[in-house]
Amino acid sequence: MIHILPFLLASTAASTGSLDYHAATSFTLEQPAQAQEEQPEETEAVIIEASPMTWGTKNTWRWNIQGAWAKDVKRSDNTLVTYGVEFDYFLEDNLSLDLGFLGMDVDQQGPNANGFNFTLQLRWHFISKDRWSMFLEGGAGLLRTSENVPAGGSKFNFTPQAGLGFTFDIGNNNRLLAGVKWHHISNANTYDTNPGRDSIMVWGGISFPF
Repeated sequence: MIHILPFLLASTAASTGSLDYHAATSFTLEQPAQAQEEQPEETEAVIIEASPMTWGTKNTWRWNIQGAWAKDVKRSDNTLVTYGVEFDYFLEDNLSLDLGFLGMDVDQQGPNANGFNFTLQLRWHFISKDRWSMFLEGGAGLLRTSENVPAGGSKFNFTPQAGLGFTFDIGNNNRLLAGVKWHHISNANTYDTNPGRDSIMVWGGISFPF
């Protein structure tokens, strides 16, 4: 039908002299092109990848593996080693509550000991940059050992501690942790004797996001 229309229009023009044949034929040829131009353009789907959560963001969890070595400030032959895992929850930006589950090996005068230390402390990253941070930390813990620590003390002790440290970005939202702290062991006079023990501790670990 569309192909017949130009000829009908041309015949009518020939009889009336009012329609140009070229105009009639161009009318049919231009319509598909015009219709094509008026078709709406297809829109491309835009996929936005979620960026990883910034270090130290409020309401985020992390966990780390860590180890430490400490020397008694009064007796250099008394040392201890800790190792274990810690879970960190950021209460506010750059302020975390840290729960540690640590094994402990104690080298001391008298029988050596091993035990388990549960710790609870706060860690405040008072300087926080994209690639590193500096923090203060402090808290305490509960320690149960196989022998009295120190010798002449008790098998159950408290472990208050405080120190300073750094974190460094090592890629994939993981952080290297390193610090130094004062570490104390005593039973807080809950037993007849409480010799206590103060150490300087150096520690390190790697922190991972959940």
